[in-house]
Amino acid sequence: MTSRMHRRVLGTVAVLVTLLAPACTQIDNTLAKVPIFAFLRSAPSFDPYEHPLPAPPGSVPFESPNGEVLPPLEATERALNAFAASPLGRNPLAADDPDALAVGQVMYERHCAVCHGTTARGDGPIVGPTKFSYPVPSLITAPATTRSDGYLYAVIRAGRNFMPAYGPRMTHLERWAIVSYVNSLQAAAGAPQPAPAQQTGAAAPADTAPAQQ
Repeated sequence: MTSRMHRRVLGTVAVLVTLLAPACTQIDNTLAKVPIFAFLRSAPSFDPYEHPLPAPPGSVPFESPNGEVLPPLEATERALNAFAASPLGRNPLAADDPDALAVGQVMYERHCAVCHGTTARGDGPIVGPTKFSYPVPSLITAPATTRSDGYLYAVIRAGRNFMPAYGPRMTHLERWAIVSYVNSLQAAAGAPQPAPAQQTGAAAPADTAPAQQ
């Protein structure tokens, strides 16, 4: 009798488990809506290279952790050239500012060197016949050396062709610091430098120090 009751209990439990198993996710999701039962379903920390979403187009921010918020920019040749020719396309950092160049090197090696290489020759570690086979342009030869600072900044911000937009991954001045650093790589390679008509001579602010990146 005891054995028969034991088998009945086990059978009933098996049936209940079978019937309720598909509902576990639904029950779990319902409980997760209560903060005390939301067991690490979402964490406040950011994943590696994850960045907070930028402000929606047309919004008027009171303050931005990324510095100056610029109007939307399309990744088209016309839009990039228009940005470069506008007042927004003027590099606010001095070409020989050591702080800006230090920040630019950190940001370049973090985001750009994987494709363009540490010397900007387009030979980054992911480029090759069995890797990323699309040719990555060199930044120390034409046409990159003929581009203005504003155009380089715009490409970093909005992307171009196979290059994604890196603007949301860094601040306004960090993008300009990369431009200054690329200029230094071009100069080190003996590439002709355009006239510094876009340089205003402003020093890099303290909040762009590499230690804070």
